[in-house]
Amino acid sequence: MPNNLYNILRKRIVNLHYMPGDSLNETKLGKEFQVSRTPVREALIRLSGEKLVTIEPNLGARVSEINIHDFQKLIEFREILERGLARLAVRNITKDLIQDLEQLSKTANRTNNQNISKLIDYDMKFHNIIKEASHNHLLSESLSVVQNQFFRIQRLIYHKPDRMLSDLPKIIRALKKRDADQMEQLMIDHIENFVKAVRKYFQLGK
Repeated sequence: MPNNLYNILRKRIVNLHYMPGDSLNETKLGKEFQVSRTPVREALIRLSGEKLVTIEPNLGARVSEINIHDFQKLIEFREILERGLARLAVRNITKDLIQDLEQLSKTANRTNNQNISKLIDYDMKFHNIIKEASHNHLLSESLSVVQNQFFRIQRLIYHKPDRMLSDLPKIIRALKKRDADQMEQLMIDHIENFVKAVRKYFQLGK
């Protein structure tokens, strides 16, 4: 249950079921999941290590605010990780995962272009497939921590991931051809497209 609880709470935070600043009461969560406060506290501490939860003495836990001031540092860190992951995915991806990407591309194309929430779900699924394809759980876990901050912002500003959806066929071809340079560039382009939307939304300078 501890891992399940951690995963459920993380998903709720990333998907903005819990909004930034919301209180996370250990007793209420324990009652909801029918567990003692100890596993709840352990899950919250783990999430605090990922900057998704803030724990303050005598005040308890709350969902961390989205820190736009550190956005440039997050971009730099994510791009470094994404470059490495893209190259590993090219090297290690299986036929089954390529088929998963092809099915995702077909599903996304059939989705109403105005259903932004669903399109963001597909974007998250795309990134999860690429992480799985890398066959490097340490790199994947580090990248997930950073990506979750981006996913929260993406849902907050309701950004439609056009770049990922339009470039999925190119990404699949790059993976099939084992073209690491093209795959790396496509991933960076995808990130930069989102970064531009964030800067515009929050009126941030370059």
